Amino acid sequence: MKKLFLLSTLIAFSVPALADFNCNGSIKNRTIDDNVKVHKQCVLDHVTIKGNLMLHSNSHTAIKNSTIDGNLESKGNFSQVNAHANRIDGNIQLEDGRNIQLTSNRVNGNIQLKDNSGSIVVKNNRVNGNLECEDNRVKPTGGTNRVSGDKEDQCRHL
Repeated sequence: MKKLFLLSTLIAFSVPALADFNCNGSIKNRTIDDNVKVHKQCVLDHVTIKGNLMLHSNSHTAIKNSTIDGNLESKGNFSQVNAHANRIDGNIQLEDGRNIQLTSNRVNGNIQLKDNSGSIVVKNNRVNGNLECEDNRVKPTGGTNRVSGDKEDQCRHL
């Protein structure tokens, strides 16, 4: 029993813990093995994120030609997100923000846009889950999205 405890303790301490990476500025042609947090302005181009991309209050984010192994999600009142030609293996969950532009992305989960106050464009995306838009102040625009699941509420015609 002591050997099992010692072995499990050694394994637990030998695995490196993920530390969040704060993006402020531009990152190009890089792999980040952590979650990425955006508090101000962040431009990501040809970046691989091995965790989630998290948008915080008043953040401005542009991400293009990149891969997110986890989710693209908001943690507060973000100002703007522009995502173009990315692969997102998780979900896009954007709530309580302002302006959103999602174009030509491949999303292996769901897109969920809720309670946002600015303009929303959802165009030419491939979504393996559902496309859900609910209680946004401005009706989302766009179209030609290929959705394997359901198109719901404000996004049912996109």
